[in-house]
Amino acid sequence: MAGNAAGLQASVPSYVGGIALWAAGLTMVSAQSTFAFWMRLTAFVSAALFVVSALMILWGAPLLPTSAPLPAAGYPFLVLTFIGWIWTLLKSER
Repeated sequence: MAGNAAGLQASVPSYVGGIALWAAGLTMVSAQSTFAFWMRLTAFVSAALFVVSALMILWGAPLLPTSAPLPAAGYPFLVLTFIGWIWTLLKSER
């Protein structure tokens, strides 16, 4: 069990980079009016939560990728955004 915690701690630097990239990507893709308002809103909420989490980690907060409520709170909004994107793409094929 102790090895697992050490592994999670070792992954924090790459995790911060990853969620920062997710935040930037979500913001850029969802800014388009192609997507419904609720999709853009969930993307921006997710991006904001990821940015706050990344900044907290960079400022020294002992957050792991599995910590709650942050950064774990961003993932439900990320999933809702993905569902919206998929729905938009499938709707446009019809």
